Amino acid sequence: MKAIKNFFDALLNSGIIMSFKMAMKSILSNKMRSFLTMLGIIIGVVSLVVLVSIVNGGTSSITGTITSMGSDMTSVNIYDQNYSLSQNDLNVFAEAECIGNVAAYQSTTGYVKHGNESCDSIIYGVTPNYFEVKGFDILLGRFFLDIDNNNYSNVCVITENTANTLIGYLECVGAKLSIQGKTYTVVGVIDDNENSVESIWNMGQCFVYIPHNTLCKDFSLSSRISVFELTAADGHNIKEVTAKTKEILQELIPNSDSYYVYDSAEIEETLKTVTAVLSIILGAIAGISLFVGGIGIMNIMLVTVTERTREIGIRKAIGASRGVILRQFLFEAVVVCLCGCAIGIFVSWFLLKVGSVITASLGVIFEMNGTVVIVAVVFCFLIGLVFGLYPANKAAKMKPIDALHYGG
Repeated sequence: MKAIKNFFDALLNSGIIMSFKMAMKSILSNKMRSFLTMLGIIIGVVSLVVLVSIVNGGTSSITGTITSMGSDMTSVNIYDQNYSLSQNDLNVFAEAECIGNVAAYQSTTGYVKHGNESCDSIIYGVTPNYFEVKGFDILLGRFFLDIDNNNYSNVCVITENTANTLIGYLECVGAKLSIQGKTYTVVGVIDDNENSVESIWNMGQCFVYIPHNTLCKDFSLSSRISVFELTAADGHNIKEVTAKTKEILQELIPNSDSYYVYDSAEIEETLKTVTAVLSIILGAIAGISLFVGGIGIMNIMLVTVTERTREIGIRKAIGASRGVILRQFLFEAVVVCLCGCAIGIFVSWFLLKVGSVITASLGVIFEMNGTVVIVAVVFCFLIGLVFGLYPANKAAKMKPIDALHYGG
């Protein structure tokens, strides 16, 4: 307790609290001018905190979406039309120890009809493992079997939203759909959870899944595979899968420039790098606003020094040292900056809360970044020191006799 008492006694004797009181008195004596002086700092802090928080919130949402689509998934895209794989080639990947499931798909658009209802739909032709790779949950019925794909069966799986929109009710297993004039039987309904394509894209679009071979036959598409995805087997990670996939592809396709292999972990790392760069750029832009605010503070402090010239002369005449005068005006500049910073942080918090309410339906939440807040406070403190130094030094260098004669 004695140590704490000695600390506060030393603090009082140092004149810091007195300097703070005088600074607040000066600020409150000209409320409107003080607020306008702080305005540049407030805008700068709001820009810094809000922009960086928006970037971080958007990044978290996108990263969550990528994770929900399968964080242990490697994707292969063969974009050279001279090269492609057959479904038998996929067995080579499936036999690898580190690879769990392999699924191929193609997509097209088509006209889907049920009774008097119809819609343009995105139609996916998928191999049976596709649903497991994507992490979809079955709500009613079943997913495809190998026999459905091998026999070119006219069966389909639809999403929950598609069932309600097109058919009008959820328990529609066994219902008949007309796709491009051909009849398909609904064998399953996908649960529209966060892993659902519809939930992720939020487009209100109808989605219909049919066997890969059936899509190729009915839509006159090539049965060769150019896009497929793989997951990691138990006890293995996605990096092993990606490395093994590249190794197998080098044997099947001699030209390595004909395909691209990537995994969700790679996308997340790239996204984090982009976010970091974007945060720095936005922070620099906000820093310019703070810099301009600092110039405004220096300008007002110079006016304050001029207005209080006689006060400075009186204080020096009764024994105030140059250091005391310097500290007082420097302290006032810092207090103005930190008050502006505090208001800016509060406004930022309020704007982020309002923004989160607006975007909550999209699954995007904006949270104030503690690191950015600390950076804003430190930066404002430094601005107060740097831009308050010249006015404070000017006040400290005044000669008592000249200051007392100022203004007649």
